[in-house]
Amino acid sequence: MTGLAGETITDGAPALDMARAETLLAGLPGWALTADGRGISREWRFKSFRGAAALANLAAWQAEAANHHPDIAFGWGFARVTFTTHSAGGVTMNDLIMAARLNQATD
Repeated sequence: MTGLAGETITDGAPALDMARAETLLAGLPGWALTADGRGISREWRFKSFRGAAALANLAAWQAEAANHHPDIAFGWGFARVTFTTHSAGGVTMNDLIMAARLNQATD
């Protein structure tokens, strides 16, 4: 799934069925479906607040550039990013593309 980060965000992308989302998610290390199955989430650990804030800012800037915004939580030693497409009611290719872009920037 190395090319996913280079794919284009598409307005109105439909939600993926659970099996397809899980298959594609297997190619995104660190990411998992949320408990309700309507989003994907990853958490990073850091040795400082500064590292967590930097990751949160990176995710925010990438999201703003793509106009596809996640929920971001961070504090001392952790940052968690969760993508979902509310308008589609679940995980779309856009969410997976954004996760791949964030992985590419951080791994």
